[in-house]
Amino acid sequence: MMPSRSLRALSLAALLLALCGAGAARAQTPPPSEEETQAPSPVADPESPAAPDPDAETEAEKAEADTAALRAFEGSTIGEIRIIPQSIFNPDEPGEDKLLFRLADRLHRTTRPRVIENQLLLRPGDSFSVEALQESERLLRANRYLYDADIRPIPAGDGRVDLEVVTRDVWTLQGGISFKRAGGENASSIRLEDYNFLGTGKEITLLRVSDVDRTSNLIRYRDPGLIGSRARLELSYADNSDGGRKRFELERPFFSMNARWAAGLRTMLDERIEPLYDTGRVVNRFGHERDFAEVYAGLSPRRSAGGAHRWKLGFTYDRERFEPDGGLDSTSVVPESRELSYPWIGYEYVQDGFIVERGLDRLRRTEDLNLGKQVYWRLGWSTPSFGADVDRLIFETGTTAGWRSSRQLLLASAQGSTRWRDDDTENLRFGAGIRYYVRNFRENVFYASLEGEIADNLDLENQILLGGDTGLRGYPLRLQSGDRRYLLTLEQRFFSDREYFHLVNLGAAVFFDAGRAWMPDPPRRQAHLRDQQLLKDVGIGLRIGSSRSSKAAMVHFDLAFPLDGDDTIERVQWLVSTSETF
Repeated sequence: MMPSRSLRALSLAALLLALCGAGAARAQTPPPSEEETQAPSPVADPESPAAPDPDAETEAEKAEADTAALRAFEGSTIGEIRIIPQSIFNPDEPGEDKLLFRLADRLHRTTRPRVIENQLLLRPGDSFSVEALQESERLLRANRYLYDADIRPIPAGDGRVDLEVVTRDVWTLQGGISFKRAGGENASSIRLEDYNFLGTGKEITLLRVSDVDRTSNLIRYRDPGLIGSRARLELSYADNSDGGRKRFELERPFFSMNARWAAGLRTMLDERIEPLYDTGRVVNRFGHERDFAEVYAGLSPRRSAGGAHRWKLGFTYDRERFEPDGGLDSTSVVPESRELSYPWIGYEYVQDGFIVERGLDRLRRTEDLNLGKQVYWRLGWSTPSFGADVDRLIFETGTTAGWRSSRQLLLASAQGSTRWRDDDTENLRFGAGIRYYVRNFRENVFYASLEGEIADNLDLENQILLGGDTGLRGYPLRLQSGDRRYLLTLEQRFFSDREYFHLVNLGAAVFFDAGRAWMPDPPRRQAHLRDQQLLKDVGIGLRIGSSRSSKAAMVHFDLAFPLDGDDTIERVQWLVSTSETF
C-alpha cells in the first residue's frame, strides 16, 4: 500500500525545505565507490598535549589572533616560496632518534616539494592574501599522506614577503591482513596500498575484501594532480564473487573558493547480486547490472561576500537492469528495470566559514570544518528523446550549516532526492541530522547526534536499514528495515594527551544508541514492519590511532550491550573496525 497523499505531501514539503535552509554544498554524488570509503595551524609537536589547557585561550580566540597577525602582510608581494617537507620522525626531538625510526624515515620517500608546490594557491609575484594562505593549508591537510601543514610568512623588506611551507609526512604504505566485526558478522581484507607512492602523492591499491555480501578483488589507481595540474584521475577494476565493477573518473573540480571553472567525466560498469533484508535475514536476492556515464562543466564568478556561487551543466546516462537470481524461483520479487538519460543544471553556494579544531572526531589530528552556509541542488529532465524509457523529472538537494561558541559546536545537515513520474514520486528520500559537541572534563568531549530519514515509493533495491553496521552497535546488522528511520547517539569521548612510544595515541568512549526503522503502511506480506520496536544499547569502546600513519588508521574496539529485543539477540556484541573518525 502507498502512504496517504497527505503524508506524501508532507514528505515533498520537507524535501523542498532543504533549499530554503542555511546549509553545505553537497558535491554532486557519483556512483558509490568500491569501498564503503581547511585554516592555519602550526605543525604539531608530537610530544605536546593534543588539546590546550582549559585556562588558555580557546581555539577560536587563537585563530582570531593568528589571522590578525597575518593581516599585517596583506597586499605584500610574495618573493621566494621555500618548501620544507619533513619526514615521519624528527631525530632532533627527544625520543625520536632511534634506530627503528631512522629506518622508517629511510624506507619512506618524503613527499616531493613539487607535489606540495603544485597545490598552493600562492605564487611568487602574487599579492599576499590571508584567505589564500589559509585555504592552501586546508588543501594540503586534506591529503591523507600529510599529518599537518603550516605556511609561515617571513618579511623580506621592500614590501615583499617570503613564504615557508612546512609539512610533515605520515607512513602511507599499508599492507597485511585486517579484520572487522559489526552486527554479529565478520569481514576481512588483505591489502597492499600506498597513498603517496614514491612521494608523488599518487595512490595505488591492491585489495581483497570478504564480507557478508561478497568477496572482491580490487586494483585501483588515483592521481590527484595529473601531470602537475588540478585534474584528478581514478581508474579501478574489481573482480567480485557475484560480478565485477569497472570505473573511470577524470575531473578538474572547483578545488578552491576562487576556482573559476570545473569539468568532469565519470563512467562505471557494475554487476552484482543484491540481497533484500527482513529482520536481519536475507529474504530475496536478484541480479543488478548498472551502466553509468556522466559529463559536466561548471563556471563560477570570483567569490563575493565571503562565499562562492557555482553553476554546473551536465548530462547523465544511468541504466539499471534487474533479474531473478539463478537460485530463486520465478515468483521472486525483482525491482523494475529503468533507463535514465537526461541533461541537468546544478547550483551550489559555499560560504567561507572554515575553522580549525582538534580532538573532536580524530585523535591528535587537525580538523578543518566549515560552519558557513552551504546549499546544493540539481534538476534534470529524463525523456525518451534522449534515450530514456519514460519521462521523469529528477531532483536532488543538500544543505548544511554550523555554529560554535568557546566550548560548544553544532553542525546541522539536510538532504533529499526524488524522481517525478506521471504526477507521482519515485524513490523520494529526505534526511536530516544534527551533531553536537561540548568540551568537558578538561578537554574531553561529550558528543550527541540525532539523524532521521523518510522515504516514499522507495526503489526495492534501496532499503533503509538499521542495525549493528549502521550505528545501532548492540544489535545484528540490518536488523530493522522500512521507509522511516531515526537514530540517536550519545557518547562521552576521552582523549589521551600522550603519544605512547612516539607511535600510538589512545582514546576511549562510553556510548548509548537508540533507534528504530519501520514502515507505517507496509504491504500485507510485511505487516510486521509497522510494529518494529525502539531498540537501545549501551557500551564502551577503545580507540587506537597514530599520528605517524594515514588518516584512516584509527582502530575501534567496542563492546555493546543490547537493552531490547528477543532471546535470539546475543547479550554482548563486540565490534572491531578501522575508521578515520572517532
